[in-house]
Amino acid sequence: MQSVAHNCASTVQGDTYRAWRKQYVSHVVTIGSIPVCAMRLTELLRAFSEVIETRRPCYACFCEAHLCVCAARDIGVRNALQEATFCLPDGVATTWGARLLGERLPERLTGPSVMLEVCRDGLTKGYRHFFYGGAQGIPNRLAERLSERFPKLNVAGVYSPPFRELTAEEDHRVVEAINTAAPDIVWVGLGAPKQEIWANTHHGRLTAPLILPVGAAFDIHSGNRRWAPAWVRKIGFEWFYRMLTGGRQTFLRYARHQPLFIALILKQAALRLLGTNEDSGPPPRENGSLYTRGSEDT
Repeated sequence: MQSVAHNCASTVQGDTYRAWRKQYVSHVVTIGSIPVCAMRLTELLRAFSEVIETRRPCYACFCEAHLCVCAARDIGVRNALQEATFCLPDGVATTWGARLLGERLPERLTGPSVMLEVCRDGLTKGYRHFFYGGAQGIPNRLAERLSERFPKLNVAGVYSPPFRELTAEEDHRVVEAINTAAPDIVWVGLGAPKQEIWANTHHGRLTAPLILPVGAAFDIHSGNRRWAPAWVRKIGFEWFYRMLTGGRQTFLRYARHQPLFIALILKQAALRLLGTNEDSGPPPRENGSLYTRGSEDT
């Protein structure tokens, strides 16, 4: 009964979020089971501004191959992505996958790039930013380096949670601390898919209207990790650069999930040609418990 009630509530919430999404996004491309927004950066910044002005709680997810594969395997991750107001094409695999399906995504919107543009766009609007996540000291250095880059950046607060599941009491204190800081935007760097699930379960509890899980952007813009050179990003090989420079865990994640993503897209394309249900992937797990402890970088 509890599972049925949870699924019904999730369906109602999903319908609400899809209705909200239509206000900002004219077209979505379904990758696996994920509705990826076909929009440009200028449209996204305009939508974020409207969200903040209306104070309507929402969150965005930055979708790449790893996250799409996780969503195909785990219903908790799938719900988090499907209920997001914005699912954005982060990885080049997402744009390539859309092309294989006969669709087009006009622009890649990566977490590190969007972070810089949102910070820049919010300078004249006085947006307050809270940085939640990363290893000890990372959110502090991130706030410092972004403030050096954007001297008028309004930092509401930072917090680095322990690398474990928080107790209910600890989580309540975190929510209170963030709400007391009164940010407009909460940036989350817990690694995917933990950060997307966190955004899904917390956006209704936070007074901040916008939650942005951006994962590796915390390490990149804090100086803890090198960002791929601009020319590498431009030709779409940032994933390969990160695969080679991100350490063993990152290498194994890309090596494991890229082939699975390709298989997912090929299956979806085949099902589309046959005119059958395109909901790709194996039967999902019943909850996202697999991802509540620990995480992987996006």
